[in-house]
Amino acid sequence: MTSAPSSAAPAPTPAAPPAPGRLAFIVGCGRSGTTILGTVLSHHPGVSYVNDRFDLWIRPFAVTDIWDRRFDSHKAGPRIELTAEDAAAVPAEGRNRFYELLELERAGKQVLVEKLAINNFRIGFLMGLCPDAAIISIVRHGVEVAYSIQQKAAQGLWYGKTDAKWGHLVRHAESHGYGHLIPLCQTDWDKALLEWRMSVEAAERYLGAHPPGRLLRLRYEELIADPPAVCERLRAFLGLPESPEMTGFAHEQVRRQNPAASHREIPASTEAIAGDTLRRLGYTF
Repeated sequence: MTSAPSSAAPAPTPAAPPAPGRLAFIVGCGRSGTTILGTVLSHHPGVSYVNDRFDLWIRPFAVTDIWDRRFDSHKAGPRIELTAEDAAAVPAEGRNRFYELLELERAGKQVLVEKLAINNFRIGFLMGLCPDAAIISIVRHGVEVAYSIQQKAAQGLWYGKTDAKWGHLVRHAESHGYGHLIPLCQTDWDKALLEWRMSVEAAERYLGAHPPGRLLRLRYEELIADPPAVCERLRAFLGLPESPEMTGFAHEQVRRQNPAASHREIPASTEAIAGDTLRRLGYTF
């Protein structure tokens, strides 16, 4: 007796991820210079730059939606930090959709550069999805970052609807050994400094244990001190030809927009929330 043919649809064939060297992720805590770094790269004719496109992530991966932008995201249990194991659990359909969206954004350019600040918590997830991608990591003085986030939060432009993002940050803190710092977060500045600490330490944990084959580390202070020199490092790292457009833009437009930490009032909560982390990264306060 012959078996009846199966009526189940065949599993989708996984699409090929972007080719090695043709995709780079900019990672860093929000307000650390990720946007100006991406904007500099966008002036290279061989680069397609994708800036803060939440939809590229939350459309295929509801688990990334900590801002409650998808009506059904709560069913996926979104989290701040996502790992390589989370990437491995992504269904083929979601992975294929993500690759398709990336290739649409490439628009035929040599290199696609993507930036979304929350991905500093999710480098394992990025590399699990795109193991041949390059990582450009940037860090900035936490005091300066906290002041910049504080300004955004005051305008209602940081924590999403009903402060959803802060709720996820609290849960991340409680599950990663930072829970004792939550009672210290009495102001938006305090919350911002804790977010900076957790973000840079999440990146440190991954990059220290699993450094990708193609990693470029930068500091915001290097970028504003000598923009053309950083352009040359970026160009060489990504294998791009020389670009007077990119270097010229950086030389003319990249400069400090806000006071340095040395010219800021340092809140009393700084030491308890992030003192050791600031010192470890070489920042005085």
